[in-house]
Amino acid sequence: MSLTLILRPGREKALRQRHPWLFAGAVARREGSSPDGSAEIRDSAGAFLGHAFLSPSSPLVARVWSFGGEVDAPHVRRLVEDAVALRREVVPPGTTGYRVVHAEGDRLPGLIVDRYGDLLAVQATTEGTERARPLWLPPLRALFPGMAIVQKNSLPSREGEGLSTRDELLAGEAAPARVPFLERSLRFLADVEKGQKTGFFLDQRENRQLVRERAGGRSVINLFAYSGAFGVAALAGGASRLAQVDVSRPALDLARENHEANGQDAGAVEFVAADAFEDLRRRVAGGERWDLVVTDPPAFAKRKDDIDRACRGYKDVNRLAMKLLAPGGLLLACSCSGPISSTLFQQVLFSASLEAGTTVQLLSRHGAGADHPVSLDVPEGEYLKAFLLRRP
Repeated sequence: MSLTLILRPGREKALRQRHPWLFAGAVARREGSSPDGSAEIRDSAGAFLGHAFLSPSSPLVARVWSFGGEVDAPHVRRLVEDAVALRREVVPPGTTGYRVVHAEGDRLPGLIVDRYGDLLAVQATTEGTERARPLWLPPLRALFPGMAIVQKNSLPSREGEGLSTRDELLAGEAAPARVPFLERSLRFLADVEKGQKTGFFLDQRENRQLVRERAGGRSVINLFAYSGAFGVAALAGGASRLAQVDVSRPALDLARENHEANGQDAGAVEFVAADAFEDLRRRVAGGERWDLVVTDPPAFAKRKDDIDRACRGYKDVNRLAMKLLAPGGLLLACSCSGPISSTLFQQVLFSASLEAGTTVQLLSRHGAGADHPVSLDVPEGEYLKAFLLRRP
């Protein structure tokens, strides 16, 4: 017998507007059982709303995978095929590192798939997505024949749902510690085994290209550098000087490897293992001036309760960065905090400019590349903001 979730009266509006998330408080009762983790959702009058996969131990108890027909193998195969077809259209030439599936943005809730050369790195962020593996894994294997597929499971969401946090090899042979791939013909190494996200920040590809285009003849400092990719792009664009700043020495070691992979002189790069805030304060106190500054910190806000604290952090780091700018200098200020909207981030940057005593021009707004599509039904999927600013 299949499982049906019956909603409380008046709790169906979001689902009728095709938002795929169902919270436990909206469910009045359950009828039947679900051996495969799937469920049918109906409103209080019994009208059909969608087919979902369950995360019974999470407050977000179900995610809808179809608002029409059954969630079966042909349905999921079509979704995966459509996601892959989109990437053929939008991924730039000379690029073998990109997002293949972007969860709700590709109508595959909770499923992330990144490609690094000959490897796919998968994240199934919920129990429902995990239970749906027999549906999404076969089309991935068929569309990327012979590739290794690794599932990265060290995620807070999985731990919170009592799922395994040990990585799994789903297809092919075990990957090396560093997996090579191309981004607009630049060579990078993804730390799939121990790195952040699935091993690299693929979502910043278009913003790295922006830095590459603007870096010619400029001194560049890359804060929260991680793998140093912004710095690699800056040198590829002709930067005259580069500093890579990150609190993690292993991250800077990876940055050095990425420079060397592109034939760049890593010995001419200033690698600084330090807290970015402390390093900024030291540089400002020393009267330093830089032509292009990148601030790309980790997510300061992952929940709404974090917003006030996060805004203070973003204001502080960008206030200091603005003080470093030489006249005509550029600041690429980034935020990957989903709960902070683009409008709020702009307000934070305005406050930072006031406290810095610096007039700043907003030249352009940017986000993730088109391989990270956002469903208009799920605006929460738009998390990355990158503002290009200029000091006159």
